Amino acid sequence: MSETLPPDSGDSAPRGDFEFISELCSVVAEQAELQPILDWIVHKTTRLLSTEECSIKLITASSEVARTIMFDNRRGGLEAGTSTWSPIVKTMVMGYLMSQPGELATPDLPADARFPALKSQQTPIRALLALPLKVDGRITGMISVSNASPGRVWSKQDVQMLGIIASHSASVVEKARLRVEAEEKRRLELERDAMEKELRLARDIQMQLVPAAPLAFGAWQVEGQLIPAKLVGGDFFDYFRLDDARVAVIVADVSGKGIPAALLVSTVQSAVRAFADGVMLPHVLIDRVNRAVVRSAAAGKFVTVFYAEIDHVRGSITYVNGGHNHPRLRRADGTLEPLVAGGLPLGLFEGMPYEQSEAAFGAGDSLLIYSDGISEAMDSFQQEYDETRLDEIWRACGGLSPAESIARITQDVLAFRGAAAQSDDMTTVVVAPARAGA
Repeated sequence: MSETLPPDSGDSAPRGDFEFISELCSVVAEQAELQPILDWIVHKTTRLLSTEECSIKLITASSEVARTIMFDNRRGGLEAGTSTWSPIVKTMVMGYLMSQPGELATPDLPADARFPALKSQQTPIRALLALPLKVDGRITGMISVSNASPGRVWSKQDVQMLGIIASHSASVVEKARLRVEAEEKRRLELERDAMEKELRLARDIQMQLVPAAPLAFGAWQVEGQLIPAKLVGGDFFDYFRLDDARVAVIVADVSGKGIPAALLVSTVQSAVRAFADGVMLPHVLIDRVNRAVVRSAAAGKFVTVFYAEIDHVRGSITYVNGGHNHPRLRRADGTLEPLVAGGLPLGLFEGMPYEQSEAAFGAGDSLLIYSDGISEAMDSFQQEYDETRLDEIWRACGGLSPAESIARITQDVLAFRGAAAQSDDMTTVVVAPARAGA
């Protein structure tokens, strides 16, 4: 059933049309933002049509009804009537305007035969007049006026007045909306550029902290590789001589991403270099580094670390494992021994005890230290590479140089991961005899 509009009474020219157009031009000239323009339109429309509520709903590519602006004379404030439009009422009215030409005028929306689905709906949208907002023949939204009580019969003059408001408002609102979207897009681009700049800076900091070349000592050689993830994390490794017989090796993984993680990495590396004098015992050194991390790290930040001193003269490795993945000591006969002694990650609280342990490191032995970016690398099915697979490939690296071992492990991880994106930094450090490929 369609609603028949009553005949006009009095002058056919709608009252207030020139006033509306003139004031709209002034508002547009003064306002660059969308919201104040919408606010003014709904205020003005309720007064011109003597209704309780006015609503503007806009359509965007991301959401059918992206914005609802209401002015409710019953409550006297913007947004006061937002909840009056239930999803089904909004969908039915917008759907009607998009599929039927002209206006939607009804003295009682729930009782209107055109909307049987609304018959049982309890809604304060009863008497309703709605028109689409069109720009170049394309519907960009709708404007409506309504009363909570049924019975208002909308005149042709009412329809003409709302039509004038809709026709002059549509292009103004659309231009303002597009301007807001362009500004938002620009803001997001600037934020993305700033984030990328931060990540590049963090990556530069991160890569400057790791050794650029292998280090030979006695019959062994140590070499490392760090492959940063797109979102830079806090992996790092370092190795350096303590004296003619000993070399210090450290691998750490700082929680978090970006510059804060990179700066905490720098703190850890600087502290290790400062305390590793060849005299201080490893567990004391890690305790000192832990204190430095606790005092400099933001709340919730922590560092897993493996620190070792390898003495090629005595044939020993003395180490502390602070919550890090267990390195694999591979004996000359292929047997693997995890190095687990230590304690919790650094940065949780001061005074945490750390256990120091020692293991033999003789002819033909090799050591693999890695971060969780290796063992927890995931394929497209969210399956982890895991330490069992890592142990298998590490056993197969017997007789290879550090560089060859790192290349073999990396190749196996990348093959397992396939097309899946790298989600974390991948760090691998190998200490092995320098005979093959040296």
